[in-house]
Order: sequence, then C-alpha cells, then structure tokens
Amino acid sequence: MNFQGMNVCKTLRKQSMHQSIVRIFFALIVGAALCLTTAQSVALIQSSRPNVLVPSRAATASSVQFDDPYSDFRNARYSNAGLLNENDELKLGMQLHREVTKKFNLTNVGLDRVERVGQRCAKTSLRPNMLYKFHVVQSREINGFSLPGGHVYITTALLRLANDNELASVLAHEIGHIVARHSLKTLQKSQEYDEIAKSIGELTGVAGSAARDLGVGLGQMLGSQLLTAHSRDEEREADFLGVRGMARAGFDPQGMITMFQKLQRVEEQDSSLLGTLFSDHPDAGERIENTRYEIARMRRR
Repeated sequence: MNFQGMNVCKTLRKQSMHQSIVRIFFALIVGAALCLTTAQSVALIQSSRPNVLVPSRAATASSVQFDDPYSDFRNARYSNAGLLNENDELKLGMQLHREVTKKFNLTNVGLDRVERVGQRCAKTSLRPNMLYKFHVVQSREINGFSLPGGHVYITTALLRLANDNELASVLAHEIGHIVARHSLKTLQKSQEYDEIAKSIGELTGVAGSAARDLGVGLGQMLGSQLLTAHSRDEEREADFLGVRGMARAGFDPQGMITMFQKLQRVEEQDSSLLGTLFSDHPDAGERIENTRYEIARMRRR
C-alpha cells in the first residue's frame, strides 16, 4: 500500500473512532434520562386511598400530597384576629347559651360521660386554653352542635348510639368548629354584626335591658340556625381537626369512621331521627373515605 493509501486509511479510522465516541456519548445521555424518569415514576407510591398517588420524600423536597382532601387546612393558623375578641366571644357564648336553655330541654343524664370524654378532647385541641362547657339536650334526634365561647351540645339520642370513641369523634368535631371560629366568621358576615358587636361590647354581665335586647336578636339567629349550620368546607375542616384531636387525646380515630357508618344506617332506616344539622354535612361516604385517608397519613408519620 502506497503512502497516500495509508493516509486515507488513517483518516477513515479517525472518522470511525469519532463517530463511535459520539454514539457512546449520546447513548449515555439517553440512558441517564431514562433512569431519571424511571426513578421519578418509582417514587410515586400508592396511598391508602384508591387511585391516589403520593410522591415519596425522596421524590420531592416539599413532599406534595396529590388529591389531599384536607390540603387547605394543614397550615391553617387560628386566632380571633379580625373577629370578636375572645372576651366578647365569651360574652356572646353566655348569651347564646341562655337562649339555648329557652329553646331546648337540658338534662344531666349522661353529662358526666360527656364531660369526661369532651374535656380530654378539649385539652388536646388547637385551642386548649378555652374553658369548654358541655351540655346534654333531651331529644330523640341524633344531633350535636357548638357555639362560640366553648359551648358544646350533644343529644341524649346520640349518647345512646355512640360508644366512647364515637362520642369523642363527635365532641372533637364540635370542638374543631370552635377552634376554627366558624360561628364567629358566620356572624361577621351577617347584617346584624355591627349592632351585635356593639351590644356585646357594652355588656358587663348577663342581666339587664341590654342583655335582654341582645337576647332577642340572638334567639332569632339561633332559631334560624345561622350560627350552628356550617358550610361543607367548614364541616370538612372540623372533621380534620376532630380526627387529629381525638387521636392526640388517646381515643381510637376509627371511632369517627364507625360513627359515620352508624349515621348512614340510621339515615337508611329512619332519616327523621337525624338532626337537621346533618343534612348540610358532606356525604357520609365521602367523610368515611377522607377519615380513612387521614388515619393512614397519621400512621405513616
């Protein structure tokens, strides 16, 4: 082979080597991309809730939870800022309780049990310094409600239906409404807010003409359920606060699920036994699913 031929061969060999290096480099890049995509896919783990994917902590630093029913409430901070101050809230609660005693028949039957379970849940709530007062209402309706100032009411029918864990779920839920100041927020949106706020601020006790005049307006509010009926989002928030609060108090959070299941059966058999307040709550099936999701999340932490 002559010198020129040798040069041609060398040139061809260099071109071939260069092409091989380019192909290898390209293959490495594609391989790395595929590995990254696979790792991200594997990082998605199936949660306890069907068809919900949750990124693992390795997949993302922020650990974002997909399809989290309580995502709006996890970082909430609760206070009376922008609402009635706590002192006026207590006065409002006293006035409202006076109206409750006129409207409902309160009883001491089962009150010791409600106090025992309720105070445990109150101490582990996100508002533990509030002086909570629990009351039992004589009624065939299965119902419960709460009012500003720490007042929580449970019917005798609900007491007969619920075991202690289930009772804790209801009481912790109602405490959740007080923690989140749901009734105060509703009051603030009402047309009567300015007048009521002024009247409450002028009260020095629970008697006198000012208290009587205020009681008339509050009685009408109570009758219309303005302060005891909540939006579905508020009910979800109270469920979220309740299931976590009852667990911290040492009650089995599964009690919230079995309570919902009992309410489902009652509704199927005789819906008239359920209090009117339950009619605006989220569907029991949804609440069961959400509670299961939250219990599983608490167990993973």
